[in-house]
Amino acid sequence: MYIMIGILVFVIACAVTAKLISYKYWTCIYTAFGNENYFKVVAKLEREGIRFKTKTPMNLGSDNFQHRHENTQYDVFVKKEQESIAQRAVHKS
Repeated sequence: MYIMIGILVFVIACAVTAKLISYKYWTCIYTAFGNENYFKVVAKLEREGIRFKTKTPMNLGSDNFQHRHENTQYDVFVKKEQESIAQRAVHKS
């Protein structure tokens, strides 16, 4: 029983460490609130051919479950060497 718990804790710790390391070379260039804003930013990055990752922090304080997509926070990350290109693409009209 204790061995299984130990293995489970080890696997979770490895997964968390891998996730943290994977964001080491990426930088957050934009935080969008709501699906509409998120898809506008992502479309601009895709148009420029810029790879990105998205992180969505948990929003546990939302009382309005049906309309949570309007308030959801999306952190958009790009590789550090593409930061300036991505910033220009996101802020371009």
